[in-house]
Amino acid sequence: MISCKENKNLSFNSQKESVSFVLEKFPMIDKNLTAVRKIDLDSLSITLLQTSNKRIYDEVLVFEKRNKFYAIPFFSNMYADYWNFESDTQPKLFPKTNSTFEKEFLSLVKTLNLTGEEFNILYKELMFSILHTENNLNNKLSFFQNIIYYSSRVAKYKQEEADDCEKRTNIVYEQIYKDYNSKKIMMGSEYFLDKRNGRVYRFENKAKNYNEIKFNIKTYRIDCYTYPMTM
Repeated sequence: MISCKENKNLSFNSQKESVSFVLEKFPMIDKNLTAVRKIDLDSLSITLLQTSNKRIYDEVLVFEKRNKFYAIPFFSNMYADYWNFESDTQPKLFPKTNSTFEKEFLSLVKTLNLTGEEFNILYKELMFSILHTENNLNNKLSFFQNIIYYSSRVAKYKQEEADDCEKRTNIVYEQIYKDYNSKKIMMGSEYFLDKRNGRVYRFENKAKNYNEIKFNIKTYRIDCYTYPMTM
């Protein structure tokens, strides 16, 4: 579980500076980045940067609060250590990032000194307005049950057995079903389906009041690194 108590990071005065910091820290990210989506939220904003190379899927997210900027990497599923996937046994074929999405999100929250209210606004706008994810997955559980979610990015990965992919999505189905039936969703947990990136995010807000920030993030991989069978 992650909570925010002390700010040990420095924000930047421009988007360019914040992105340069990320590219230096994570040199595996392609440096030819362009802003493709932005959402403004009064004193906050989020920008998604992508490379023009359609076969490279690593991205960068830039967050702004009152003209102070902080960027974090938004890697593809190739960098499995960054996502710390639940129930994923696929061999790790790409360099370690030595970080996680949860840790980077915590750094963002601390660096920009977000309030509890700002945190709640920011992560939901990230999910809906920037990533275009879907929620209320209890009404969409059939998407995960006995399904093989073929990825168009298969050429970048080592191929998997279709049966292994089906087992993995069934685990996601069982976890979501269990949480909804145990009322955990009503007590602060929320799932988001990111079809484009082949992931499900589980945000658990453990804060006891609206201005406190205490959370954890679990990520499930649902894409399958194999080619569809043809008859």
